[in-house]
Amino acid sequence: LKVSRQALFSQGFITAIANPKGWAFMISLLPPFINIDSAIAPQLSMLVAIIMLSEFTCMMLYATGGKSLRLFLNQGDNIKWMNRIAGSLMIAVGVWLAVS
Repeated sequence: LKVSRQALFSQGFITAIANPKGWAFMISLLPPFINIDSAIAPQLSMLVAIIMLSEFTCMMLYATGGKSLRLFLNQGDNIKWMNRIAGSLMIAVGVWLAVS
């Protein structure tokens, strides 16, 4: 299935705009960092630039981590060991909840 970059961008943009958590984040973030006595446009531009840079950095870290994890899990029995560890942790949490 081949999807165009424009379709992927449009889907991501619409999803981001429709996300109420994003709106709540911006509404809660803007008032403390915007000085009403100064020009708003430069302040808002700087704030948006900082947010975009930090978001880009986080997304690149996620992508790099995902690629590294995929390469790691494709080697030998690593996925089997990962499943065993995850299962053991779930059992341990279940026992901990039952005991507490």
